[in-house]
Amino acid sequence: MAGIGGGLRGRPGELGLTGRHVLLAMGGFLGVVLAVNTAMIYAALSTYSGVVAAEPYRKGLHYNERIVAQTRQRQLNWHEALLIKPDGAITLSIADADGALILGLDVDVSIGRPATNRDDVKLRLVAEAGGYGGKIAPLSPGAWIVAVEARPARVNSELIFRARQRLWLAP
Repeated sequence: MAGIGGGLRGRPGELGLTGRHVLLAMGGFLGVVLAVNTAMIYAALSTYSGVVAAEPYRKGLHYNERIVAQTRQRQLNWHEALLIKPDGAITLSIADADGALILGLDVDVSIGRPATNRDDVKLRLVAEAGGYGGKIAPLSPGAWIVAVEARPARVNSELIFRARQRLWLAP
């Protein structure tokens, strides 16, 4: 006579689905989900930080001033020629619309990778024959962003020239 509630139990010696099997299957499933989530969180935190700009609120407050400065710079019609040699020597010339060199500026250069700030280098260029110059450690191959800011050589003077250029250095 078959008992009531015999369920999935088979005859002695047959394998059936038991609570132990269900527990192991659930534990394995949750273990795989936990391992994948851990790997994804590690990959997300160890790569791109997500920071687009330092102090975005403060920069946003001065956005209109930046637009005015950009319009003023366009009216000056100045152009820059930047050269970074493999040994790290930097030369920069800033010329007006007629090609005359603009001297008497404090020129700051920032060089860094597009996706991280780990390799960022900041440098003040010095006036020399033909423009401005400086020296940094040789740059490794790959993509670089160079930002130039120039001000009249006075204390607390206003930024009058800004340029940004993307470089690709071949291996």
